[in-house]
Amino acid sequence: MFSIPIAPKRKYQDADFSDDDEEPTLGRQVLPVANLPADFNGVPEDGLQYLFTVRRDARSLPQITRVANPYEVKEEQRESVIGEMNAEHPLLPSEEWREVFLKRFKNFRKNSMQPTLRVDVPSASRKLIPDKKERDLWWAFLTGQPASVWDPPKKPKPPKSNKTWRGRSQGSSMDTLVYSDSAEPSQELSYSLEDGRIFSTSSSEMWRVTTDGVELTSSLNAATSLPTPSGTPAPPDRIEELSSSNTAPSGPASGSLLEDIRPPEPTPTFMKQIDHRYALHLLMYFTHWINLHLERGSTPSPHAIADLHLRWIFVLLSRVEDYVSADETSLLRSLARACMSLIEEGRTRGLLDTAGITAEPPPIDEPACWMVITAVVSIWGQRDLWMDAEAMLRRLPT
Repeated sequence: MFSIPIAPKRKYQDADFSDDDEEPTLGRQVLPVANLPADFNGVPEDGLQYLFTVRRDARSLPQITRVANPYEVKEEQRESVIGEMNAEHPLLPSEEWREVFLKRFKNFRKNSMQPTLRVDVPSASRKLIPDKKERDLWWAFLTGQPASVWDPPKKPKPPKSNKTWRGRSQGSSMDTLVYSDSAEPSQELSYSLEDGRIFSTSSSEMWRVTTDGVELTSSLNAATSLPTPSGTPAPPDRIEELSSSNTAPSGPASGSLLEDIRPPEPTPTFMKQIDHRYALHLLMYFTHWINLHLERGSTPSPHAIADLHLRWIFVLLSRVEDYVSADETSLLRSLARACMSLIEEGRTRGLLDTAGITAEPPPIDEPACWMVITAVVSIWGQRDLWMDAEAMLRRLPT
């Protein structure tokens, strides 16, 4: 037997794992090639020179190529479309304005969150603001209604009826049946089993049963009793005079009531009662009211949006934290889009007023709407809303 020699194994360090790009070769040279300079530009005289020019031109060609895509979009058209999208509308807030606003808004948020040395403890007898889930009461509060409207007294609970029945009375020769109800005066029915039995159906009458029949033994006439001063009823004509005097206020009094109706401003006293979740809940209310205001058409809006409401929105945004959930982000985006619709409505109505078609009150302050939009876009990273705002401005009539 003979053994097959085994080739020695190469060591790991001897293997070449370099990723250096090597110059691709054109295959092994079989035929002779002329030795000419690299810048040779003459006409080949023989096959040697021809092979030299062929190999030289092959080195300049790419090693990999592809077939032209018949569905490829032209780059020139794409660049033109991108250029149109990047061109901002002139009515959009400038970049400088956004930077200044964001800097001041962040400082405002920081200062409003800081605790103060003097803390006002609210009175426990009354509320400063309505409850979070009372949307209608919040609208009454924002329109300046008195506290009796947005904080009505709680209705007393009806008393529970206490009905008891008692059988035979102990220590008495009479059978007594008592029915007691807290809502009605107590009535007692008593009777005797012997002749001449007595029974009573109320506290004002006593009846006796005899062999001849039933006769009334005693009776209390309420008409003959003297009423107390507090229980004395007034004459009918006097009642009408009192009711007319209460329902018809005088001129100066009614004017003072109108002056007392002042919508509340978003002061720090109110803001101390509102946290992150409370603020988002109120912002959801404002989005709902803005949408109702925009859907009114030509009829007067029952939820007219004023500059005061935008100030409330601005201050409520300062109470929202930096990190919000997906649902909260959707709520903020809806608020920003509602403000865009307010801007669109205001500019459209302004053009109609200029043409003399309508004569409605002036629209709300447009910069206040841009502040809300800029805060939502920049603080909570919703920069795609600028595209919606630009599309809205391009829809406006020129």
